[in-house]
This record gives sequence, C-alpha cells and structure tokens, in this order.
Amino acid sequence: MSELREIPCHIDGMDEIVGGFKSPSIILIAGTAGVGKTTMALQMLSNAAKDGEKTLYIPITTENSDRLKMYLSTFEFLDESVEVHEINRPIAEKDPLSTLIEMDNTISSTKPDRLVIDPITPIGFGFVEQERRRFFYTLDSMVRESNSLVFLTGELMKDEIHNYVVSHLADGIIYLSRTNQGMQTSNQMEVLKMTGVQPPYSNECMTQKFNYMVSTQGFRAYPNLKYEEQAPENGKVETGIDEVDKMLNGGIPAGSSILVGGEPGTGKTIMGWQFIQQGLENGENCAIITFYESVDQIIKATGDLGWDLQPYIDEEKLSIITYETEKICYAEYSNRISNIVEEKKPSRLLIDGLVNVEITIIDPVKRRGFLHSLVGYLKSHSVTTLFTTELFGGAEKIRSKESSFIMDNVILLKQTDTEKGMKRQFQIIKSRGTASEPLIKEYRIKEGGIEIM
Repeated sequence: MSELREIPCHIDGMDEIVGGFKSPSIILIAGTAGVGKTTMALQMLSNAAKDGEKTLYIPITTENSDRLKMYLSTFEFLDESVEVHEINRPIAEKDPLSTLIEMDNTISSTKPDRLVIDPITPIGFGFVEQERRRFFYTLDSMVRESNSLVFLTGELMKDEIHNYVVSHLADGIIYLSRTNQGMQTSNQMEVLKMTGVQPPYSNECMTQKFNYMVSTQGFRAYPNLKYEEQAPENGKVETGIDEVDKMLNGGIPAGSSILVGGEPGTGKTIMGWQFIQQGLENGENCAIITFYESVDQIIKATGDLGWDLQPYIDEEKLSIITYETEKICYAEYSNRISNIVEEKKPSRLLIDGLVNVEITIIDPVKRRGFLHSLVGYLKSHSVTTLFTTELFGGAEKIRSKESSFIMDNVILLKQTDTEKGMKRQFQIIKSRGTASEPLIKEYRIKEGGIEIM
C-alpha cells in the first residue's frame, strides 16, 4: 500500500486553510446547486494540470459532447490538458453497474493523479438504500485502488450530508453555501471533515467558516486573518499636523489605529493623505486603499495640495489600491490588505472609506469580528493605520459604532454654517495609550493640508 503524500490543494487560498491535501484520499465537495462546486473542482484540476499532474474530469451530465465542450469553454481558466470523459446522467441513474464499469475502464486507462466525479449524487438515484450503499462501497474500493486524489461533488444540503453514505466513506468533506441578505450575497465554505490535517491548520479549519469567490475566472477561498497579540510599540508617529501632534502629547502611538469621522467635505481624506505624506517624507513605506478616487485622481488632488506622490510610487515607497464600491467582498478586501502588508511592509496605511466595507457585512457580530481581526492583524505587523468613515444623518456620531469602540484613537471633523460663514471644528474624542487635550479647535484646509487654528 502506498504512503500518504501531502500535495498542494491547487485552489487559491486553500493551502493556507487546510495545509494541503493528502493523496490518495477521497474528498466530498457538497452543497446545493449554483454554489460553485464544479468551478472549485475544475479550478483545482486545471491548476494541478499546469503543475504537471495527470488530471481527469468525469461529469455526470445530460449534455452531449458538443454542448458539454461549449459549457466547459465558459471557464476561462480551464487548462486544455485536463482530460474529460462524460457519462450520461439518465443511464447513471438507472444502470449504475454499467456506469461503474465505464468509470473503472476510464480511470484504469488514464491513471490520473487527481480525479473529479461531478456530481456523484445522481448515481443509483432509483435504488433502495441497501443497494445504493453496496454500489458506493464498490465505487470506494475502485477509486482507492487508483491511488488518486479523488473529489466527489454532491448536490446536498448540510443536514443531508450525515445520512449520505459517501460522507462516511470520504476522508474529507467540504461544504459550500450561499446566503442572501438584502442586496448582499455571501459565499461560505466549511471544512466539516479532513483526515490528516496537521497543526496549526487543524485548530482552525474545522471550527471556522471561510468566505470564497466564484466566477468563470475561477474559485478562490479566503483564509481568515491570523495574528498574534503583540506588546504595544514604543514611540510616537507624527500625523503631519503639528498642532494635532501637540494635542496627542507628541503624536500617535506607533502601530495603533486612528479613526477619522466626518461629513462629506470636512477633509477626512485630506487628513489621511497628510498622514501618508508625512511618512513618505520620513522615508517610510506607505500604502493607500480607497474607494473614492483612481490613482490618477489621487495624484492630481494631492498635487493641488502641494504634494507630489508620483516619485514615491515610481520608487515603490507608496502603494495605492482602488476599489469599485459595487464589487466589494470584505474577505477579498482583507486578503488584499494582508498581501500588501506582507509584500510592501508599509509602516503607515490609509484605509479611506471603511464604511463601504462595513455595510456589506449585515451581521453585527461578523462585522465586529472583521474589524477586530483587521485592526489586530495590522497592529501585529506594526502598521500605524488611519481609517476614514462617515457621520450619519448630520448627527455627530460615527457611522459605525463597532469601529469607534475598536479603534485606539477617534478624531471627529465637523463643519457648521454660521453668520460669518463655514466653521470647521476638530476634536479628539478618544485616545488610547496617550494623553490628549479634549479640546475642540477650529481648522482650515489650505495648500499643505489641514491646519489647526
């Protein structure tokens, strides 16, 4: 008998979740129609084929060969070297014995390293339970003799899995689901069973849910942010506004989080740019993540304030990521943040428009969990982060109560109409880890950014 080998999942994000798959083994990918089981399977086969593995895809389908090829052509990522052998679904339902023989012949002749049967649930549909079990025990013996890593997709609800015979034969079970809350759709993956998972993956992969994205471009799973609590950083970070640094007794504690809230036009983003500009002038690596402007718009707007960001971008001292609001996925968002932190190692980060991410997380518990993990992750990497958010209804309240509780520092920017014109006011309403002046001061926006008066 061959030994178990640890091999890559070949699905973006999955190795970080389960630490790779064991081969040979059998894994059931379960879920209802439309959640991405086939895309996940084909993405994995395609990436494995590109890495030199022999791969075989056996769809149980009602489509003829030409229509199946047309359907598979919609998966832009699919590698041509993935071998496909379709099996007629009505025959599989009525005559599983012939189907079993056909599968055995195909697997024996192909000798795949990695095999997908998609879906397995129609086979023996009309059988009584005892006959169905006998069939699947035979199938189990057959595919295990192939010495392959085998994936079986199944059209199953979560509460149906335990009663389905394949779940007891499988070495691993992955469950995919989709929920709709208002205008938002959430895809979640659960690892219900996975034999041979080693620490540290075993401590998390079967106790948490993971978001994923699925499209014709492929399947991607998003590991949850991981971090270890760190002792507070020593030293202070200049904000770029001298009077604010004085109010904070020398600046913001290094590695802390700052939330700047205000109505449109109060200068939240400008304060963020000023914070980044100060870091760049100090020779630090910095990053900006925003929903509001393109890179060119940011360069022009900051140029109007007297700052030239282009040289810092050219020298890769400054990284800028822009998002389209309608395409936000908070798991993908945190993944992009972790990528830029790991690759560029910025000491300062501006996240402009945090509320755009928060409103996509309907569940307040999940929202607070996301914010905790994001802020904790950035602290663990010694990144001093300035977040901007909105006020609501003209009231002097931060739009997200969760973020104001979680952040180390909270700054409020206000503007009011008076008989003498527009009056702008600046107030530090929270400052954790440093003394501050709880004063309300006026400010103005001019070339060079915000100036406290």
